[in-house]
This record gives sequence, structure tokens and C-alpha cells, in this order.
Amino acid sequence: MKKLKLFYFIIAVSLFISCDSDGDITGSDPGDIVVDFTFTNDGNLFTFTNLSQNATSYRWDFGDLYFYCEKENPSYRYTKAGGEIQVTLTAMNDAGNEAYITKTITAPEVLNIDIEIDGSFDDWADLDYLYEEPNGISMQKIKMWGGGDNINIYIEGTTTMQMELIDMYINSDGDSSTGLLSWQWPEGSGADYLFEGPALTGSWGAFYEHADPNGGWAWNWLAGSGANFIASGIVSIDAETNAIEISIPKTQFGSLGSTISLAITELTIGWAGVASFPEVTGTSSFVTYELPVESSGFCE
Repeated sequence: MKKLKLFYFIIAVSLFISCDSDGDITGSDPGDIVVDFTFTNDGNLFTFTNLSQNATSYRWDFGDLYFYCEKENPSYRYTKAGGEIQVTLTAMNDAGNEAYITKTITAPEVLNIDIEIDGSFDDWADLDYLYEEPNGISMQKIKMWGGGDNINIYIEGTTTMQMELIDMYINSDGDSSTGLLSWQWPEGSGADYLFEGPALTGSWGAFYEHADPNGGWAWNWLAGSGANFIASGIVSIDAETNAIEISIPKTQFGSLGSTISLAITELTIGWAGVASFPEVTGTSSFVTYELPVESSGFCE
């Protein structure tokens, strides 16, 4: 249907009108159609209000080369394009007249991040730190990216951070009242899954699914799940800083909610505690990441 855009554009220009960015109609007579719209937005979700008069049908081009919408007052979420975008509303009547107007909206920039687990961290540069523990003795900073098929995690810390063994607690359903209710992170935990083992690809580590409806320590081992834990291993960034990146397929967590939260306990190879992240206090909680919305609003 998109290939008809040029055809409609030629008809509109040659037979009816042209419009400037303020919506003034000039040129040949479009009949008695008056075309206009306003819009509001909540982040990348835009709500369009049609102010057109004397029209019976409408066609919206949201400017991201995706599809046309024929609803009168649509909402649309921009997930593939951001910045300044040209939105065009075409209004038509039963006599075959049509008029159009184009306005510029400004949508939030869309991140296009492609994480590779290769021990080179340049692909994380456009992401802000999600949480920082500046005085942590081991793990200190974390970034996450959940676009695409995987949950990707970048952790930065001191040279004490070796990740010989970890317990990574993961809340996958966004509900901190279900799963493991940890005393270490009392303000928000609810771990539905646990990864335990070395932070290395192909190690003996494995995922476990929580199995106690009362929030206690009970887990079911998920056979073969260790293959879903992909990590770069510890990389020395400078004389004071180590870092690691980890990738886990979303399919490991069943049905994900709109957020994913986690906390990590680091141990030595002899199971001695090194540190927890976030640090354990009376008000600690898991680090929460809001998953990006990747499906466009289809003319809602």
C-alpha cells in the first residue's frame, strides 16, 4: 500500500491543494474541505486530534515509511524513527475532493543498539548507566539493553570484580511480590529466576526457576539452560576498572513483563562472599530496567 503514496501525492498536488507547515491551504479549490489537526504526546506515543471539516474519510501518513492509517483520531507509537518527522493528514469527501496538511512533530530519538558479546564495549557507549554504586568494593555500575531477542547486561567495577561465581537473581514478570522475596533487597526483589555459576560462556552454571509460592528459597533446575548464559569474561579497562558483558535470550524467562529487574551476589571460586549489587541495606531493591516498546502503535 505504501507504494501508492506517490500516486496520491501527485493527485493531491495537481488537482486540489498545496499546504505549508502552518496548514494554510493555497492553490486550486479542494471543495469545501477544511483540513487540520493537533497532537499531544507521552514520550513516543502520539495522540492525533482531527479538526477537519466537511470530510467523510481520512488518511494519515505518520512519516516513518511504515503504513497509512484511516482512523479519524488515531494514536501512534514511534519505535523505528525519532527526531523531526513530517506527519500528513489527507481529508476526503464523497464528491472526490481531498485536501491535505503536513505538520512537523518531534519524537524522542530511537536508539539503534546492536550489542555483541565480544569484550569490546564500544557498542554500549550510547546507553546511560542504569544504576551506580560508586563506593562498591566490587560491582559499581550497570547498563542494560533489551531491544531485540536478548537481555544484555554490562557491569563495571573495581579490579576486585572477578565474577568467579555469581548468584544472579532475576525478576522477569515485573511483580516484586512473587518469586523469591529476598531479605537482602527488601524493598523490591521477587526473583522468578536464578543463574548460579561462573560468569563465563559454556561453564557449568545453570538457570533455576523459583518454586516456592510463599517466597522462600526453593528452585527447580532448568536442564541445559547454562547454554543461554553468554558472557565476555572479565575485561580489564584500566588499572582500576574491570568490566563484563552478558547476554541472555528473552526466551529463557518465559513471558516477560514490561520490566526486568535483577541483583547479583558475587562469590569466590570457594563460595566465599565478595559483594552484593546493589549493596545490601534496609532499603535495597533490585535494579529495574524498562524494556523498550518495539511494536509500533497500529493506528490505535
